[in-house]
Amino acid sequence: MPKHRVREKQLQQRLSLDVDEYCRLSRRAQQRLLSLTLFEQAQTIALYSPIRQEVETTLLFDEALRAHKCVVFPQVKDGRMSFAITPDTHSFCPGCFGVLEPTGCQQVTVDQLDLVVVPGVAFGRCGSRLGYGKGFYDQTFEVRPSSCLLVGLGFSFQLEDDLPKESHDVGLDYIVTDEEVLAF
Repeated sequence: MPKHRVREKQLQQRLSLDVDEYCRLSRRAQQRLLSLTLFEQAQTIALYSPIRQEVETTLLFDEALRAHKCVVFPQVKDGRMSFAITPDTHSFCPGCFGVLEPTGCQQVTVDQLDLVVVPGVAFGRCGSRLGYGKGFYDQTFEVRPSSCLLVGLGFSFQLEDDLPKESHDVGLDYIVTDEEVLAF
């Protein structure tokens, strides 16, 4: 199935979740990620601000701060994605495409990231990811140290057996959903 069809199908399914189901599944996916050693061991964690009913990251943010981890969120400026330290939930304002971005300017480089929680429209069971098509994560993580783990966070229905993948698409190290954890 072409990427645009997968996007349409997956976005429609995600946006059709009622509020209670969305909250329940988001919480389960976050709890599954929190239970993994890779989250516990990470000192610098990149999260995302969810849009269009992507899995919430609030529980991850709260737990990371409670554990005294450095938490960063993406900022997009001049077509490039960078990461800024985010000390609390009040440090955000609307940024590129209306996505909430940190207001702080203390940047963290890709080399300093231990764990990057990545949103997606769909995920392939082989470790691939389909986003909105802008390529920010692919460009940013095209070159990264092996110590920087990319973890796709999504709902189980977002998993596709045969997701189209192109040569520039960056693969994930893990995919965590409300029902399972896949490692690559």
